[in-house]
This record gives sequence, C-alpha cells and structure tokens, in this order.
Amino acid sequence: MSDQISPEELSSRNSELLDEIIRMSDFSFERLPMLDIIGERLADSLALALPNMTGTLCEAELTQLDYLPMSQINDALSDPVLLAVCSSHQLYGPILLVLDSPLVLTALELMLGGTPRGATPHNTEGFTAIERGFGKRLAGLIAQELQRNMALVGDIELDLDRIETDPDAASVTQPANLCVRMQIALAQAGHSGALEVILPYDALEPLRPKLGRIHFGGPGEDASPWREQLASQIERATVELEAVLTDIRLPIQDIMGWAPGDTVNLWIEEDHEATVLCAETAMFRAALGKRNNGNTAIRITETLTPEEETSHGCNDH
Repeated sequence: MSDQISPEELSSRNSELLDEIIRMSDFSFERLPMLDIIGERLADSLALALPNMTGTLCEAELTQLDYLPMSQINDALSDPVLLAVCSSHQLYGPILLVLDSPLVLTALELMLGGTPRGATPHNTEGFTAIERGFGKRLAGLIAQELQRNMALVGDIELDLDRIETDPDAASVTQPANLCVRMQIALAQAGHSGALEVILPYDALEPLRPKLGRIHFGGPGEDASPWREQLASQIERATVELEAVLTDIRLPIQDIMGWAPGDTVNLWIEEDHEATVLCAETAMFRAALGKRNNGNTAIRITETLTPEEETSHGCNDH
C-alpha cells in the first residue's frame, strides 16, 4: 500500500522546493564543464594511487558534482570528519578536502598492515592524534592527485596547510558563498568511505575561462594521468622465468620404457647455453655456472626476440 501524502506535507515540500529555487537564483554563476572531467579523472587516479599507500586494491567513483552554498555543505557533513585545508598561489583562496571516518580508519588499518574485518569502521568520538597523523598522509596523497589532474586546465601547486575536525576552524569561504562539491566514493578491502572536494567558486576565478570550456577530448601530454601510475605498478610486478637447457624429441615408446637409473642423452656440449623463457616467450640466452655458495646460476649473454629464437631453431634429436 503506497504512502499517502497529506495536503500539509505536500505544501511543506513545495515550500521547501520553492525556497531552494529562490535561494539558488541569488547566485549568478555558470557551470564549469571541465570540473566534471577533472572529478572523473581524480577518481581514476585515486584508484591507482591509493594501493601504493594502503597495499590493497581500491575502487573509486565520482558519484556527484553539484553547486551549493558553503553553509549547506557544512550542514550535510557527517560527524566526525577530517578536514584538510589546501592552498595554492594560483587560486584566489583555499580549497577543502573532506574525509569521512570510515575512509580514514580503513586506510589507517591497512597502512599499519592490518586487514579490516566486519562492519565498516566508524568513529563517533573524534580522531586521536595518531589517526589525524595518518589522515594527514592520506589527505596529502589526495591533494597530489588533485594537483596532477588540475594540470589539465592550468599549472596548479597545492600545499596541504593543516588538518582540522571542526568545520568552523576549516572554513575556506563565507557560509553564503557558492562552492563546487565533488563527491567520490572509495572502496578498499570491502569497506566503503567517502571523499568530498570543496572548491569555492570565487577561488577558481583564475581558471574559470578554461574550466568553462567544453572538453572534446584529444591526445596530449596530460591526457592520460594514469599512465605514470600504471608504469610504476608494472615495474613493481613479478614474473616467473624458466631456464630451459635444451628441447629434444623422443619416441613415446622410449619414454614409456624409462626406469629409475636410466640415462637420457641430451645431445648437447658442456658449454651449451640455456634459453630463458617468460610466459613461453624466449627472452635471453644464458651461460650456466655456479656461485661461490655452490648454487647453480646463469649469466645473461644475449637478448632474444621471437624472430631470433625461431632462427636458432631447436634440437630435434
């Protein structure tokens, strides 16, 4: 059975909507399309950067971007939150990063080597000095990624000034002033947190011409902010290598007749070089030898390409 709305409730809702329309009409502003692009790229870059700090995979998504007065943003803040005030000489005022309690506590536990279990951690008594310290490291990383993505519209240098927990102490503009709020959902180790980036509209004045243009895309040096992060992840990856001494073909009937103690002729000389394979692809040729501790080792003598390995051929004996 659907809920019935009384005439009084309907009138109240209509009044609230009308008040909201009147309030927003007091602001004279244009939307800044490039901020949508920057917000989406910030979410993508955080999904790549946070695992370097926390050691676990991260999912990030820009869930909303809206234009609101600072007072309404403050009223919507959960309690407690960690507030990071960032400044830039290229902007006409500071900006604000808002990290909710689950995001900070999950990141802290992961950075300390723990594995969050159970429900999403939530702090109701404020942050300790240690939690604020780890939260500052997290906010610093977010500020770096925001600076990297803001480079799409200008050369911006962001500095993390201070960490606060009181919205009044972290005020970056007057309560009635318009701000752009980016809301990004972050998930790590099965726990979800929220990040808000608060950009006072007046602070963006130096960048407003570029932020107001319509982005059609196109290649460029900064068009792929994830490239550097991806390259660093690839360099840290591990692979398995195989050192193959030789490759011979034998009749199945001979193999079926083998017994312990039999000797198999490999048809190679003592100085025969091994082939080093990665994912079944020949990478190097290597000479066999021994280290001082008696362990067998190989010394790379030649770098191979697939064409070179084919031309060398295999021993068909």
